[in-house]
Amino acid sequence: MSHPEKKLSILSLQYHCYPDEVGGAWGLTYEVNKRLVAKGHDVHLITCKPSESLPDYETIDGVHFHRISFRASKGFILLWKAVRKKVRQIGKLGEIDLIHIHNPLIGFMAILLPQLWKVPKVCHFHSSWYDEERINEIGTESTEVSIKLKTKLQLIRVMEGVGYAMSRTLFFLSEYSKNRFLKYYTFTKPDLCVIPGGVNVDEFQPPTSREAINSIREKLKLSTAIPLLLTVRRLEQRMGLENLVRAAGILNRRAPDLKFQLVITGKGSLRERLEQLITEEKLNQCVHLVGLVPRETLPLYFRCADLFVLPTTAIEGFGLVTAEALASGLPVMGTPVGATEEILQQIDQRLLLKNTSPEALAEGIETFLKAPEIFQEMGSRCRDLAETNYSWEQVVKLMEQEFIKVVGKY
Repeated sequence: MSHPEKKLSILSLQYHCYPDEVGGAWGLTYEVNKRLVAKGHDVHLITCKPSESLPDYETIDGVHFHRISFRASKGFILLWKAVRKKVRQIGKLGEIDLIHIHNPLIGFMAILLPQLWKVPKVCHFHSSWYDEERINEIGTESTEVSIKLKTKLQLIRVMEGVGYAMSRTLFFLSEYSKNRFLKYYTFTKPDLCVIPGGVNVDEFQPPTSREAINSIREKLKLSTAIPLLLTVRRLEQRMGLENLVRAAGILNRRAPDLKFQLVITGKGSLRERLEQLITEEKLNQCVHLVGLVPRETLPLYFRCADLFVLPTTAIEGFGLVTAEALASGLPVMGTPVGATEEILQQIDQRLLLKNTSPEALAEGIETFLKAPEIFQEMGSRCRDLAETNYSWEQVVKLMEQEFIKVVGKY
């Protein structure tokens, strides 16, 4: 792997990061950082512990993990003091050339520190913190916002805005994300750069044969005779998983002869609610919550599935799982939300569902089950798109070029 003319010392800022926690933005931060290290750069990551069991410092794939305690991460003043301490420790090791902000809260804490004011900054807009917090509090419906929540959201908007305004370049995962940003902010100072999320195209590959698919399913204790639907999501509200389970119930009642098995992987606050819903819909025999799947096992689920279903109800900035499915030659049927439209329209319009409702999900899945060969024929196009547009090597190369440009301008 060729190394750059200038080795950059990069300070990466994220609230959580893989392998400490699993999630799209956290996974992207990890994949980008380790590849920047492989390209010859020095990366120090400040992140918060999801539990106190993790060490304060360690090196993972060449990336220096500087972790803030779980307790400190839950208080504004404590967090600011902890970030300040970590920055001082890192500063003693050498000059920081660039700050890469992935999380607006940690980014805001760093921006408050005078020793970092003159260091050029770039910011990754994974999604709107404001939108995420609003949905977490009141859902996706147009519900009246309390004064307390409104105040909290305005503070979030200010912290986000400061990070964006202080950055030289803003990275977006899709045109949808960029337009979402422009809805709230009208900055002209930072460069707005769209670079998609990525996938390890060597790790996520299509199956070699039907025999290979059956072998994987037997290993995972899944039926080899029934079509397998897969989704990989955090079990949180905006992911649309309740709608997906209801869709399975609709389909089971409407067309009981169309047999299928649905596997939902991931962890989150909706686990108990989804288990209850599966029982209510009488789906215990065909819908399986398998929990958080180890990273080394996850590609096997993609490789042996027949269809990936993305039931998101709000703010899908990109969807790394979409790229992982495509790289596996696995057609993705998704709701017309956020960047999903941008991605799936490149393959086939039939992959887009009419809307986010359980009825639309049931209709789409039924279409697949009645004519699976139509979707199987899309597999090669899925793989080609992932290799051409979404390989991590290409994504990080574009990002590195922007980093060098930003530092060179400073």
